[in-house]
This record gives sequence, structure tokens and C-alpha cells, in this order.
Amino acid sequence: MNAYTNCIIETSGITKTFVMGHWKKRRTEALRGVDLCVRTGEIFGILGPNGAGKTTLMNILISLLRSDSGVVRVMGREVTHRFPASIKRRMNMCSGNPNFPWSLRPSEILRFYAMLYGVPRPERDRRIERYLHEFELERYADVHFDELSSGTKQKIALAKSLLNDPEILLLDEPTVGLDPDIALKTRELIRRIHAERGITILLTTHYMREAEELCDRVAFIRQGRMVALGTRDELTAMTKTADLEGVFLELAHP
Repeated sequence: MNAYTNCIIETSGITKTFVMGHWKKRRTEALRGVDLCVRTGEIFGILGPNGAGKTTLMNILISLLRSDSGVVRVMGREVTHRFPASIKRRMNMCSGNPNFPWSLRPSEILRFYAMLYGVPRPERDRRIERYLHEFELERYADVHFDELSSGTKQKIALAKSLLNDPEILLLDEPTVGLDPDIALKTRELIRRIHAERGITILLTTHYMREAEELCDRVAFIRQGRMVALGTRDELTAMTKTADLEGVFLELAHP
């Protein structure tokens, strides 16, 4: 692949195969040679049908999984086999359908993760207070997690992902299962976070409108392979379609 000097995340030839079963093994090729360059400061979308390999790729980029082959570089350093803590501390991830301990309250959840991320105590308290206010969570100070609405739970997950002041934020289906009005507010939060902080955001989504509203560029993955990458206009021109929904329908099947 072509190297870009401003790639904050770069992959070359990434593969990942999952082997399941004991007696009769079943192999699933989740990624088949993925080349990728995410530029500093952009919102980059990863699109594709269910089972395409989107979440597997995100987990490799955040070091929750290790690729079978290929090269991964983050912030100019190769992290394929060893992901330095100094790089991890500058990243975070938020997934849809968040699941925190049912009995904890929003402030307790944020305090636990701030401690986990090593945020010093004076700064920890300031950030928790800030995000409780910014994400309108103060009114839920005494409410257990399992009693909260899906939208409020997603706000907590987003707030948690900002506690370590990341330079790279990975969002895996951040609005999945949310009501349309809550999904809209979540997109507004993501847009505001990006505008205020200028951080690099990777986003996976099944909602083409979400990708159109948020992403500077998008990559389309099908059956573990990268089949297209570009801006909305570049992809619609390539597929001779009107929008990303048309692009999806055009590229979703071989």
C-alpha cells in the first residue's frame, strides 16, 4: 500500500482467522489482507455487512486481538506483536450496547475507569465532574446502571472513553439499538467531541446516514477484504449511485 506521512493508523496485509470446534474444526477467515491508512484528525468510517470483519479489525487496532500476519502501525510505531502501554494510553474505545456492573452509578463507573487509566486524583475528579455535566448525567447520580435507558447508558460509555483524553477514539456501532432521536443526539455528541478536540475517530456503523453525516472518508469491507475506500463523492462516483446507501447495496455482495 502507499504510505502516507500523516497516517496515524496504518495496516498492511492484515489477516485473522478464527478456528472453532474441537473434533471437527471450522475455520473462519475474518480478515484477508487489509491495507488501511487513517489520517490524523479525520473521522474514518468502516462499513460492511454483518460478519465482514469490521469489529475484528477494530479489536486488532486497539490491541484486544493480535493479527495472524501483516503489519500494524499506530502513531508512527509498529505495534504488530507488541503494543506499548505508552500508545495504549493515548487511545480508547466505545462500543454499542455497553455493559457495566449493574449496581454502579454513573459517577462510580467513571471513577473506576479513571483510576484504571491512571488519571491522577485531582484531575480525575475534575474530568468526572466535567463529563457528568457535558453528557447530562448529573440527574442520574443516584441511579443504578441497570435502571438507565439505552441512550443514557451510551452516554456513559462515551464519557468513559474520553477519560484518558485520547488522541484516537474507536467507536464500534455507537448508536446500535438506540431510538432515532437518541441516535441523533449521540451523533451530535460525536461531532462536537471531534470539533472541540480534533481527535482521530474510527467509526463502524450499519447506518449509512450516520456515515454520511460524520465521516470524512469510509472504507468498505466485505468477507474480510477491503473492496473500496474513499470519500462519499468518490464512492458514489465509482459505483454510479446517489448516496452511501446505494454504495452499500452495490458493494455488499460479490
